Amino acid sequence: MSSRTTPADRFQTTDTDSECIGLDMHVHTSHSPDAVVGADAVVRAWQTHRVLALVCDHDTVRGSEEVYRRIRETDPDVPFIRAEEISTAEGEVIGAFLTEEIPPGLPAAETVDLIRAQGAISIVPHPFCAFRSSAIERRALEEIIGRVDIIEGYNARNISPEANRAAQAYGRTHKKMLSVGSDAHLPFELCRTFVELEPFEGPEDLLAHLKKGTVHFMATDPAVHTVSRAVKAVKCSCLLHGNHGICGHV
Repeated sequence: MSSRTTPADRFQTTDTDSECIGLDMHVHTSHSPDAVVGADAVVRAWQTHRVLALVCDHDTVRGSEEVYRRIRETDPDVPFIRAEEISTAEGEVIGAFLTEEIPPGLPAAETVDLIRAQGAISIVPHPFCAFRSSAIERRALEEIIGRVDIIEGYNARNISPEANRAAQAYGRTHKKMLSVGSDAHLPFELCRTFVELEPFEGPEDLLAHLKKGTVHFMATDPAVHTVSRAVKAVKCSCLLHGNHGICGHV
């Protein structure tokens, strides 16, 4: 995997003859309680910029199912990637190419085993981000590392660059593929951080092509975390007061 020292603002291509696509391997939609990215924006990122999103909402596959149903209406060759960022008892793990949703609250090891049983890919997101309580516990990471497919080496929402460097070093030490994700919760975060790689048909293809991918990385202003917390508070308030219609437009 190579990287560009100057981040690309956009993967500017609508050339259908171009072999490569962009893949942002960590995106949230409005199905996550702290995100306001609509399916329209994610579909448009693909149709306009050829940047595909691995949609992994918190503890639900509904966002990924909605996005990929819509993308495949016009591009049936795009694989259907059902994915979820799962809150395990010891921190978050992403499952991609799932056949069904995995419940939160299980031990990390059991969660990874359930992902593998579905023929899916497991990704450990932001493993060394000290800012987030949702990052996986080190003891649990050591327990599952032999069964995990990918370590997220580039997370645009990591506040400290050291968190990404540590994840990259850890992944390489354990001979794991590294993923690249914006961790987008807001629309402007799309199409800024992704890996450029050859098109793929399924999990094995993705792992093979990821090895030769080119990283496009642009760190996001840490202020986005404050915005996400505000979004979550507003959504929770809406739910408590029964204003579901308002929540849908937050």
